[in-house]
Amino acid sequence: MGIAASLFYNTDEPEISPDWRVRPSDEQYNTQQERWNDLAIYLRDDLAKRSDCAIAWWLQGSYKFGTQIRPASPEEEFDIDVGIYFQWAGEPDDGKHSPLDLKTFVQESLVSCCDDDGNDASEVEDPPKAQCSRVHFDNSFHIDVPSYHLDSNRDARALATAENEWENSDPKAIYGWWKDAIPQTDRPRCRRLVRYFKMWAALRFGEGSRPSSILLTVLVGDAFEELDKDELSGEDDFLTQRCGSWSAACNDRSSSKIQ
Repeated sequence: MGIAASLFYNTDEPEISPDWRVRPSDEQYNTQQERWNDLAIYLRDDLAKRSDCAIAWWLQGSYKFGTQIRPASPEEEFDIDVGIYFQWAGEPDDGKHSPLDLKTFVQESLVSCCDDDGNDASEVEDPPKAQCSRVHFDNSFHIDVPSYHLDSNRDARALATAENEWENSDPKAIYGWWKDAIPQTDRPRCRRLVRYFKMWAALRFGEGSRPSSILLTVLVGDAFEELDKDELSGEDDFLTQRCGSWSAACNDRSSSKIQ
């Protein structure tokens, strides 16, 4: 056991450990799960009517990876990502809808959802972001909804952007990498390390210069693969081995982003 291991992850007194303090509570997880599941079902049914396409959805991002953290300040919110997939055969340009069509469908459907008094959806950001629409909920969290074309026969996806272009983006591929790279028995620890580092970044960098969640996840995941885990014990050992290089990489990434 590392010298300070129990200060990071403590099953006897979890409330005093950073692991407990940086991750959502079980109640917060459950509330978010109910909301995103209800929203996904609403969008699936409503968008099928608007677009005349078969609609699928897929949870992605931190919630999917199990690396979600609490908001770092009162002004921030929990973040969830639910991708919406408009399905037709062939390439994205083979369909009858443009990228802007898909984004417009999703934006209008979210507004319609907010107008329904039967849920906690409170506001849809307008204009939408370049790669997604965002809907806020009363429980201090929001859901980002990117729009994709999906050709299920090729298992191929393309993201609709505000520039009316298709962007090569495949959240399923990055999640597949995570499952292949990190053995199931090691994932709880790796998730904790990602959460520690994400909270450090949230406190270290302003929102405009903060490294992205997926960058931090890949950075920690790649480093975790290279560690000689048999020689390490507690979370403090793991962080000691890699924290310096992770911090330097994040600082370099954020500096280039500012420039």
